[in-house]
Amino acid sequence: MNIKSLLLGSAAALAVVSGAQAADAIVAAEPEPMEYVRVCDAFGTGYFYIPGTETCLKVGGRVRFDVQAANSYSPNSDTGWRTKSRAELYMDSASDTEYGALKTKIVARWDFDGDYNDGTHTTTKLMAANITLAGFLVGLADSQFTNFTGNAGDVANDDVVSFGQFEVNQISYIYKGDSGFSAVVSVQDDSKDGDEYMVDLVGGLGYKAGNFQFRVVGGYDESAEEGAVKARVDGTFGDFSAFVMGGWNSDGDVVHTFAPAGGGSLKGIGWGDWALWAGAGYQISDSLDLNMQIAYTDSEIFAAAANVKWNPVPGLLIQPEITYTNWDTIDEDQWNGMVRFQRSF
Repeated sequence: MNIKSLLLGSAAALAVVSGAQAADAIVAAEPEPMEYVRVCDAFGTGYFYIPGTETCLKVGGRVRFDVQAANSYSPNSDTGWRTKSRAELYMDSASDTEYGALKTKIVARWDFDGDYNDGTHTTTKLMAANITLAGFLVGLADSQFTNFTGNAGDVANDDVVSFGQFEVNQISYIYKGDSGFSAVVSVQDDSKDGDEYMVDLVGGLGYKAGNFQFRVVGGYDESAEEGAVKARVDGTFGDFSAFVMGGWNSDGDVVHTFAPAGGGSLKGIGWGDWALWAGAGYQISDSLDLNMQIAYTDSEIFAAAANVKWNPVPGLLIQPEITYTNWDTIDEDQWNGMVRFQRSF
């Protein structure tokens, strides 16, 4: 055997051995795919599936800082700048059931009044904690007397003339039809006077067609044995919107849950027999809105407010606002200027 044959045979043997070793090589296992958070768009923007469940969760909130020159709710309150910081946290859940969407809502609020500087005067408040299914709502929410017709104008000080009750425990049924018809019936906790058995009652009807929406709601305060009715008309015409809302009190001499008094130092002055609110808004651009509101009562309270809402970047609001309140029965009035900075997420 010559040298050439020997070299060729050795090369062939090495090739066979290398092939056998390659066939027996250990291959590293591929990593298991990670379970990323899945978007849940069935219930709206911002929901995601809780890993390992079919329940969707949405988390949000806002941080706000207000600087005010006076208090729109109290005369003779222009004694210097007032500041207030607020944080709110929202948490909503939703899941599909054979009866429709099962939802929960939690809203928590923390306020810090700039009059204090020792850090111990932060107030904590639970604004909402409720469950909804098939149109039923149980738990803590704004009174349906307020919620069904909505707040007044798109201004910060919209309830100088108060338009109803806010947080209250309740059992409610809310209907919203595809044809534009809506309705609500509600029983609300009325244990403020130690009566543990009787409840306050609320009922309302609404209809929306085209550019217009009409809603009417009534409430009966069991403790006061009096009630009130509100009616509201809204119109939207492109970038311009407006509303008119009126309230009637069954006894103008009585201040009660559904015909409440204003805040501040004048809590004893209510509507009288009636109250009126009107407002308008105009969207100048995607980042700039103008809003105004006026209100007047049978008890001769006049309140006016106007603001500019500017969103320089998404999620950030800068809102200067000016208000004027006149209490004719006590011959007092008050101007107030404020600026609000708010980050929503």
